[in-house]
Amino acid sequence: MIEDFEKFPVTVMNLLEDYLANAIAPKLHINQDFMFNILNTIDCYAILGGVEEISEILKSYSFILRYIFYVEKKYATINEEILYIENYLKLLSYRQQNIKFILKIPQELKDSQILRLSLFPLVENCIFHGFRDGVNEDCYVEIKASILQSNLIIEIRDNGVGIPPQIINKIFNEMEEDIINATLRNKKSGNGILNVHNRIRLSYGKNYGLNINTKEGLGTIIGIKLPSFYKY
Repeated sequence: MIEDFEKFPVTVMNLLEDYLANAIAPKLHINQDFMFNILNTIDCYAILGGVEEISEILKSYSFILRYIFYVEKKYATINEEILYIENYLKLLSYRQQNIKFILKIPQELKDSQILRLSLFPLVENCIFHGFRDGVNEDCYVEIKASILQSNLIIEIRDNGVGIPPQIINKIFNEMEEDIINATLRNKKSGNGILNVHNRIRLSYGKNYGLNINTKEGLGTIIGIKLPSFYKY
């Protein structure tokens, strides 16, 4: 087994990256144009019927689906990722899950390029695992970004229940695996945190990725370390 994945040929690394990236969203076994046409038809009926809430739900849902299935580019700006998350949170609010969303991103960093669909899986993890006991008016998810020692640092913080020791230890162990084993393992498990971590390592190198600071009952902070001047 070759432990240093940077010795692999570029073509092999590209194949691994595509293999892992395909796990970020399920593939629909239905014509996508047909699906969006149906959603637009429902939206028209909602508008004609004066049911504004249904129209707003469909618009947010359509935005999310288009971002997943129609956007082919590998990278997105932080702003684009935030817009995706905001539409997702809007959908949750219609299910009485109102989570406060706090942004601390300097204006000059909002157009920074990051891997597309790298923030959302981490926010989703905060919501479904951090707030597994239910959502109340005090629940929040915070995203902040900064430059530290020529690296782009993004932190996603929640005030949820934290990650139990046995689970976080398992995650830490799998984050330290060589990239080949980690990619193949996570393709099967579908763990959002590991998926993002491995995609970052494949794209930028083993010095980049995620770190996690969590304490049961006190919430979780997921840090993302990226090169700040990476050329695309």
